[in-house]
Formats: sequence, structure tokens, C-alpha cells
Amino acid sequence: MNLVNGKIIGAGECDAVLERIEEMIMETLQKPPPDVNLVIDACDGIVRGIDGFGLDIKLRELGISPALIEIYMAQIKNMFNAEAIRERLNIELGAGYNRPRTLTYAHSGATAVQTLAPLGVLFHITAGNVDGLPFISLLDGLLTGNINIVKLPKEEGGVTVSLLMELFKAEPSLCEYVYVFDYSSKDLRAMKKLADASDAIVVWGGDEAVSAVRTMASPNTKIIEWGHKISFAYATIEGLSIESMEKLARHICLTNQLFCSSCQGVFIDTREMNDVYGFCEKFLPVLEKTCLDHPFTFDAAARLFIEAEITLKNYHMQIEGGDPARRVFTGQNSGVTAMGDGRLETSAMFRNIWAKPLTRNEIIKLRPYKGYLQTTALLCADNERAELSGKLLQAGVVKVSDGFEMSNYAFGEAHDGEFTLRRYTKLVSVQ
Repeated sequence: MNLVNGKIIGAGECDAVLERIEEMIMETLQKPPPDVNLVIDACDGIVRGIDGFGLDIKLRELGISPALIEIYMAQIKNMFNAEAIRERLNIELGAGYNRPRTLTYAHSGATAVQTLAPLGVLFHITAGNVDGLPFISLLDGLLTGNINIVKLPKEEGGVTVSLLMELFKAEPSLCEYVYVFDYSSKDLRAMKKLADASDAIVVWGGDEAVSAVRTMASPNTKIIEWGHKISFAYATIEGLSIESMEKLARHICLTNQLFCSSCQGVFIDTREMNDVYGFCEKFLPVLEKTCLDHPFTFDAAARLFIEAEITLKNYHMQIEGGDPARRVFTGQNSGVTAMGDGRLETSAMFRNIWAKPLTRNEIIKLRPYKGYLQTTALLCADNERAELSGKLLQAGVVKVSDGFEMSNYAFGEAHDGEFTLRRYTKLVSVQ
């Protein structure tokens, strides 16, 4: 689905816009950037009317579980109301971010005025693993006064355009600051054209996506990377209560381990594989029970394909050998694979995790993965939390939570250890 100047357009019109996009952007750039208060008021209007325009229905049509939809709706109401956005702007950009600051040159006493300004034009290349990500990314661009070009991920489902139409209904003047296209990433001509029209490319995705953008971008185009991350849980023997395991299992089932912040596996504070096997035997029944409470929401054909792929992966790893400690614990709807190595890696996903030994004194050995580390769920006793949190942060983790909150957003929380709005702005000075 393509959206230009607040109107949905077809593929033919899209190509015509592509030829003129630099000219159209130049016209908009000659105007003052959108007033942040207009953006805030429009978002507040979305929050006030969100229960009435069918977003929950659209999310259900995308196969998102009712429990996750409930979380999403609560987060939207919490994040996008006027008071919350204004507070977030102050947190991320600093109190008084919108007030000019006077600078003085020491050698002459001359003064200049420094202000915060938008980067100009942001080209958002978003991933499809986070629901609503294109809208959230471009909204951050609007809040910082930028023109935003968005390439939708495949099978996005129309959520972004639906939310934007509500935003434009509340504030029509924002239309010319948003371009939405559904070009394929393989359409190199279109991608290069959009990249050339931008001051910065915001790329969400793995190493392959980031490398492709670096190849495509001109040397004078800034690249803002929100790259692929891997998250995991860390458990101590004392911390393996039923409650802590239930929270982790619920998170795994709600996210199906598809997010960068989703748990891929669990490191156990031990050197003994028997402790790892013991964890697998304890956790699998908890995970199985939670699977029944939160059944898969995609159709039978998709589920059959996923199950076949997971079975094939497990079989392939078994016949490969190389890890005599490896054991697979499988249930009807989930699985836990015990492994003897201490490597950080992705899992088979869809409610299948790994479990590995890693003593607390070995946590620092995760540091070589520092570019990929994001969130850790800490399952431990209260008197262990401070020590283990410190060790995880020293290794490069940027968020430590309980099992359930791994992928949930706390107001004012950074993303991958950085504030998004700061990266979409620049400081300019005029003498």
C-alpha cells in the first residue's frame, strides 16, 4: 500500500512520484518543519479515539493473539497521549530542548544561537518482525520535524496506513511530511532513488540488511542502524521458581521469539550438564501449559510448515553430532534443547528454546557478542540480582528485566541503549 500527500495511490502513480520525489521534498523543505505541538495533538486524538476505529480488529486479522493485542493497545494509550509524548521529548532531548541556547566565543566575545533541528529527510527501511514498527519509526521522525519516507516490510497488513489516516484526519498539514511505499527491497532502482532523496537512512534489520544499505547509500548520507539483536534469559538454581518460569514462558508464547528482545534461550549458572537437564525437565511442562493458554493464532498450514522446519533443524543438528551433551526435550507444542557450549545464538523460535551452562563468573565471555546483546531476563534470588545485573551490563547487555517484561516497553526506556529522538536531530548554530 502506497501513501503520498495523505492519499492512497496505485503502483503507476507511485512510479510518477518516484521521478518527482526530490522536487516535491525540496518544496516542503522550504517551509518551516511541522510544529511538534501539532504532531502531539494529532497523536493524542488517536489515543482518544483508538477504541473506535478498529485497530484491534486489524491486528486480529494479522494473526496476533488477543493477549498481545491487549498489551499493544495499552502501550499505545500509554505512549501516544499528549502528556506522555511531551515528557518523552524532555527525557530524550533534554528539558528546554526547544529553547535556543546562546554560545560565546572566548577569543572575541561574539555570540551565536544554538538550536535543535531535524536531520531533514529520513528514509525508514523497517523490519517485519515488530508489529506497527513503521508507524512508530516515522512518528519519531515527525516529532523531530523530519520529512519521512517509509518502505513497508512485506505483509505489513495495512496497520501503518490505517494509523496514518487517523493522524492526518486529526492534522491534515502533516500529510506532505510522509511518504509510504511498498516497493520490494529487490527493486534497487526505487530503493536508490529514495535513498538519494534522504539525509539519513534508518534501517531496522540484520547484518545483511545493514550491509545492503551501506552499499546503496551515498557517502554523504547518514546511516542510523537499529540492527539485529539477540536476547536471552539467565537463571540461577535459586531463582527457578514456578512464578519466574511462568513469566518467561508467557513472554515466549506471546512473542513466539520473533523480536530482537525475545528470549532465544536460557543460560544456567552452573558447570554441570545435569543442572541444565534438570532445568529442561522443570521448564518444559511450564512452557507446555502456557502454550495451551496462548495457542498459536496462525492457520493450520502455516503451523504445519513451522513444525516441519523445526523438526528438520533438530534432526539436522542431531545427525551432525559434535556436542555429546546435547539432548532435546520436546512437548506437543514446544521444546527445550540442552547444549554443552556457551555460545549465544538464535533458537528455532516458535516456542523452542535452548539451555546452556554459563557460570556467573563466565558471563563476561559474552562480550565478543556485544554488538548483538540486548535484553536479558534474570531469574534469580533477590540477593543475587545486583551482582548478576552488573555482570550482564559489563558484558554488553542494555536491559535486564524479569521474564515477562523482556519485550514490553517502559515509558522513557531507550532502544538498544540509545534514545531514538536524539539520533533523528542535529544541533545547528547561527552567529
